[in-house]
Amino acid sequence: MKQYRITLDGQTFDVRLLSDPRQEQVQVEVNGRPFTVGVKEVPVAEGDDVDPLPVASPAPAAGATAPPARVVTAPLPGTIKSVQVRPDQQVSTGDELLVIEAMKMDNIIRATREGVIGTVYVAQGRQVSHGEEMLEYQE
Repeated sequence: MKQYRITLDGQTFDVRLLSDPRQEQVQVEVNGRPFTVGVKEVPVAEGDDVDPLPVASPAPAAGATAPPARVVTAPLPGTIKSVQVRPDQQVSTGDELLVIEAMKMDNIIRATREGVIGTVYVAQGRQVSHGEEMLEYQE
């Protein structure tokens, strides 16, 4: 699908459309991270100055760092196609953790940090909801 480079408040984001943007729910990838976003057409009156790219939340300030997340949650609803990790397994940033199938597409969930897997809450074939906890790193 299409790919865009968007600059917002001086920060650049690579955005790739993963599904049909004419649908109510669209899968996108922002800087390699998958998201499901809701899309609703807004009627524009003649002469209105409207920004065509809505922003869900601002990016963190330059230099700001968030603590690494201990819990990995589902970025979209779907079915767990495969689980590539097990408890006590060491993972590195970028390692494949699991695959969620949604809308006939495989969405690879990768580690965003190094660490040791603590608990795996999902198994192959299980349905997950957006935001549901799928696995947790050890402290």
